[in-house]
Amino acid sequence: MNYYTERLNNELKRIINFWVNYAICDNKLVPEIDNEGRPNFKAPLGTVYVSRILYGCSAAIKHTGDESGRPLAQLAFETLISKLRNPKGGYLWGLNASGTIFHDEINVSFAQPFVLYGLGEYYALTKDEQVAHYIAEQVNFIETKLADQHNGGYFDGYTYSWNATDKQSKSLGTHLHLLEAYTKLNRVFKTTQYKSHIEKLTEIILKRFVSLKSNRVIHQFDKNWISLPDENWMGHNLETSWIVCDAANEFNNKELQLKCKEVALHLCNVAIEQGFDTQYGGMFNKFNKKEPITNDKEWWPQAESVIAFMNAYSLSADKRFLSYAIRILEYIDNTFSDPNTGEWFDTVNREGKPYLDKPKTHFWKSMYHNVRYCILTIKHLENMFNLVSQ
Repeated sequence: MNYYTERLNNELKRIINFWVNYAICDNKLVPEIDNEGRPNFKAPLGTVYVSRILYGCSAAIKHTGDESGRPLAQLAFETLISKLRNPKGGYLWGLNASGTIFHDEINVSFAQPFVLYGLGEYYALTKDEQVAHYIAEQVNFIETKLADQHNGGYFDGYTYSWNATDKQSKSLGTHLHLLEAYTKLNRVFKTTQYKSHIEKLTEIILKRFVSLKSNRVIHQFDKNWISLPDENWMGHNLETSWIVCDAANEFNNKELQLKCKEVALHLCNVAIEQGFDTQYGGMFNKFNKKEPITNDKEWWPQAESVIAFMNAYSLSADKRFLSYAIRILEYIDNTFSDPNTGEWFDTVNREGKPYLDKPKTHFWKSMYHNVRYCILTIKHLENMFNLVSQ
């Protein structure tokens, strides 16, 4: 397993080097970078993008000890606070190239957990009490503004001034990544103050969003928990499978851990049977029932697949899960990882050829899925090695 941990550590270094070399220009964050490393300042700058840079740089510095990403992390923090903090509370969806506000009433709530996630990792790196202040402020905002105090869960669908719109809904993304953020904060601050949030969110995701009957997670509900039509995304099924387990492991709640284990193993088995491309490798993502909508493959479902299968193996000791994790790890190295400039390609066709017209980084693609994949897969492998050595 040391062979794979070494490869993943090298991959993480290539990713970080790319961002350090290309993501800062004239002391500003570059909002989009093409496959030749050229900046595109005409692209919008998003809170999710910046928060993910903050997370990725901070996590990589902690993991590797390499301080080269420190200026980028600091710039991401300063950009988040000085440019993307909404004076009405919370954080903006984004800014256009001209600096004007770019608002998305449906998705703006989705950005709020990523602010917590990025700030939490940055606090773990810096122990800066100013960062802790912004974390407390953001937690208070989320729990007072986004939380449904009557029917549970958290709302999407707000104006810039955080007035509810007639499109209010409840989405998997907001709930799942808020659970991930609270789990992060619980570990960073070593406190029980997030315990009720973590357990409540885990139960909501298991009860509302996970459907074992239809072998998937549901993406969207209206504000009264009536499900809305959507697609089946294998990447989100797998991401959900390990995030709920990770959260449940924070506390000695055996019943909740068993529920999460059942969900994780079920969703991973379905993913192997339906999502894995037996001819060319890798995971298909978007499905209509059991048929993929497209044969193209995006970067992030591959990363989530490896983490999910490693988690399933740790829960079950079923070597089938380990074998698929390694197969997709190899697939990532052979198709998505760019040995020239670093970072991963956005999308490849079924045969594994990248679409070079798609930018290397953009509004939705930042230092999150692949950085987290490297670090968490290394931890899984190290745990396996330690168990074998005992």
